[in-house]
Amino acid sequence: MSEEDKDKDKSGGAEKPREAGMKTKYIGILAVGLIIGIIIGVIVGAFGFPQNQSFGAATVLAPEEAGGKVTAFINNNLMQPGTEVTLGEVRDESGLYNVTTSYMGNQIPVYITKDGEIIFLQGIGWVQIEEFEEMAEQRKEQEENQTQEQEQESKPETTIGDFTVSGDEICKEDGKPIIYFFGSERCGACKWEHPIIENVTAKFAEYISFHDNMDSTADNEIFAKYSTGYIPTLVLGCKYYRVGSGTSMGEDQEAKVLTALICDLTGNKPADVCTAPEIGELTRNQNKL
Repeated sequence: MSEEDKDKDKSGGAEKPREAGMKTKYIGILAVGLIIGIIIGVIVGAFGFPQNQSFGAATVLAPEEAGGKVTAFINNNLMQPGTEVTLGEVRDESGLYNVTTSYMGNQIPVYITKDGEIIFLQGIGWVQIEEFEEMAEQRKEQEENQTQEQEQESKPETTIGDFTVSGDEICKEDGKPIIYFFGSERCGACKWEHPIIENVTAKFAEYISFHDNMDSTADNEIFAKYSTGYIPTLVLGCKYYRVGSGTSMGEDQEAKVLTALICDLTGNKPADVCTAPEIGELTRNQNKL
């Protein structure tokens, strides 16, 4: 993609029941990496299998249904993306269903009550499925909200003309804010932007220092800090910067935006330039962003 095209893109988370027939032949799921992080011991700690729980469920699932519920629960809640367990044999054992699942060639027995409400997983224990899934969903929502908040916090602040606010101190030369332009005659957008920045900065001759880097390798440190490597790049007093031109706004509006931002850097000097009504309106809009 050409520099000009790039410019256009820019701008424009208990006690076990001890049934007589319960066997201790479980294969450690953690050993084969089945349960990822075990969705959090915090959640698991909230679940215990009540001592007065009856395995005689009012609604009894068919073996195939129970097996499907086991694999769905594990795959939806405990497996890494792109991995899954498969269903093997389902046996009636001590009033429960013993569901054999398979993962990477390992057979893993899982117990589930016949009503399909409570499941036993090695390394976790007894889990009430509905409550577990509700808490897992809540945790997922919390993580998504945190991610959105973090992204929002890390998103740079922008102002008029699609300029980014750096948060840096105003860079000066001889006490005057420095205005940097980086471009090349081989860049169409640069040739469009260059006369505009020249004309605007000329109005501030006594109040700014203009570094015109058209086809120049000077000020590379500033370019490396504020540019993505593309041109044109404008850096206004190291406080505002933009990679790309203002072609989407047009010459007149671009000139006004540049004027308003430079006026902010000079303390609204010269007055005859910075107090013009259209510049004042842009400054008010800038302060609302």
